[in-house]
Amino acid sequence: YKFTIDQLKSEIYNEDSLPVHADTIIDKILITKLTTASGVVTMKDQSGKDSIINIADSIDLRKPIKLKVWSTEALAGTSPDQTREYTISVRVHKHDPDSLRWNYVAKISNSESIKEQKTVILGENILTYSVVDNVLKVYIAQKGNAMSWVSNSLEKNPFKNSLPSSILSYNNKLYATTADNNDGNVYESTNGIKWEETLGLFENEHVNLLLAPLSNKITYIKTINGTKVFASTNEITSNAKTDQELQVVPDDFPIGNISYTTYTTATGLEGIMLIGEHAKQPIAGDIEAIVPWGYMGSIWVSFPPNNEETSCPVLQTPTIMYYNNQFYIFGEKFESFYTSEAGLAWKKANKKFSFPYQDWSEADFKPSKEQPEFRGRETYSSVLDDKNDYIYILFSGGTASFEEEVEDEEDEEKSSKATKTHTYTYESEVWRGRLNQLWFDKDPLNAGK
Repeated sequence: YKFTIDQLKSEIYNEDSLPVHADTIIDKILITKLTTASGVVTMKDQSGKDSIINIADSIDLRKPIKLKVWSTEALAGTSPDQTREYTISVRVHKHDPDSLRWNYVAKISNSESIKEQKTVILGENILTYSVVDNVLKVYIAQKGNAMSWVSNSLEKNPFKNSLPSSILSYNNKLYATTADNNDGNVYESTNGIKWEETLGLFENEHVNLLLAPLSNKITYIKTINGTKVFASTNEITSNAKTDQELQVVPDDFPIGNISYTTYTTATGLEGIMLIGEHAKQPIAGDIEAIVPWGYMGSIWVSFPPNNEETSCPVLQTPTIMYYNNQFYIFGEKFESFYTSEAGLAWKKANKKFSFPYQDWSEADFKPSKEQPEFRGRETYSSVLDDKNDYIYILFSGGTASFEEEVEDEEDEEKSSKATKTHTYTYESEVWRGRLNQLWFDKDPLNAGK
């Protein structure tokens, strides 16, 4: 590790912080070489007096220490001003770079009961739609100030008392379809509050469902002569027979609770990965797995799992995201993430990349902002702030319950396990998480502080 000497601030430190838990490395440091242009180096001894450093002794660098460089004249007492004092410190990461760090942000509402919800990002704002007392409302907060949420009623509301069946952000506007989509219309909004019927992009088309946006188009499903087909605002065209056949929406394509993520390949191609209801298949007995669907600019294809070991099990209200060059899926109950490099083979993510969980061994333990617990939670929505690498999860308040294996207190000699149920309540609240390594990359100067 390279150390830097800041002559203006009289500081000596390492620019690249040591790994977390490196205290066990730096508590006994042996110096192999210590030289100055002239004079000697001292540090305070136990009595507080300046003492020449004996490099045969180890030094504890877990806390900053002060060194004094003496010139020959200062050492002889003929010129005491020719000394220079430095503070040497070893920066160590306080958090594991491979772990997710979760922070409580705010309540969505102090007075209203948030239930089912959909969340989307428009510019610098996060918007959450929820039906409250049979009225569709939108809660808006700025990404940089998500502690403050404002409740708004919709103007020219085409959705009536239901959530949009699909909603996405494209080219500084929101586009959405209604749950009652008999007319096949798409609606748009520049602020998430006032909605108008879209003209131009989907003109004279019966749109069933919006799927996902790319940088230059929106993908969606429309009906032609009673047949549902894939389309995009830059119409899909291909002369290949197989491509033409795949434009027809198959029966097992997701049609509800759609979650999508977009990404860019190493060669610069844009892609979409999508999951949702009906996108599943049996793989072993009664076990079912999620089947992601992918789009690379012309056709939609499914990625069915080959076996149980390389599949993602079916989750309630699943969410997919592309984060730190990996695909991740999670869902209600918040037990773990599942990850894949290409969307083909899935596995449980490393335990470091996880939701917050706590030790419930104390009888009176209750989760809090300082000691959060997500396991067992239901009814949520989630968005990814790509600019700041934050994963936002918005929970509707409720009661969570989950089972956990614990040591059987009545049978300690046999070291057997017992199942214990934990129950707790939580409010309609917002949490955000970020991989520590990405936080270090954005703020390297504070990473080791």
